[in-house]
Amino acid sequence: MDEIKSLWHPQGARTSGSLPTSPEDPEVKPLPAKPPVWYRLSNGRQINLADWKVVLFMQGHCPYCHQFDPVLKSLSARVGFGVMAYTIDGQGDASFPDALPAPPEVMKTFFPNLPVATPTTFLVNVNTLEALPLLQGATDEQGFMARMDTVLQMRGVGNNG
Repeated sequence: MDEIKSLWHPQGARTSGSLPTSPEDPEVKPLPAKPPVWYRLSNGRQINLADWKVVLFMQGHCPYCHQFDPVLKSLSARVGFGVMAYTIDGQGDASFPDALPAPPEVMKTFFPNLPVATPTTFLVNVNTLEALPLLQGATDEQGFMARMDTVLQMRGVGNNG
C-alpha cells in the first residue's frame, strides 16, 4: 500500500505516528506545485494530466506487454502523463525495467472484481485516489488515447477551455 501512497506523496508516505502535531510543525513542507499539463479531450474540455497517473500491471515475459509497453512509454513522454509500472511476475521489461513487484494489497485494490491479465492499465487521480479502469490487453497509440478520452469524458472531468 505504501507504493500506492507514493503516487500521491512522491517524497514518501508519512506513517500515522509521524503526522504533524500542528500546522506550524517544521517537518511539514508543502510539495511544490506541479506545473499543469493540459490535454484537450475530444469534447473540447481540457484536463490537467498532472492530476492523473496511468498505473500499469505488466509481466516481464508477456508478449502483449512487449507489444504495448513501448507504446505506453512513448505516449507518456510525448503527451505528458506519468506511469506507475507494477510487475506481477517480478520482472520488468525493456520499457519499464524498474517496475515494482505488485504487493498483494495493491492487487486486491486494483483487481477486486477483474480478472488478472497483462497488460492492464488504470487511470488514477493523484488527488482523490480514484482509480478508473482503462484497458486490459495491448493496443496502439490511437486506441489507448481514444479509451483514455472516453473514460475521462464518462467521468465528467475537465473544464471548458
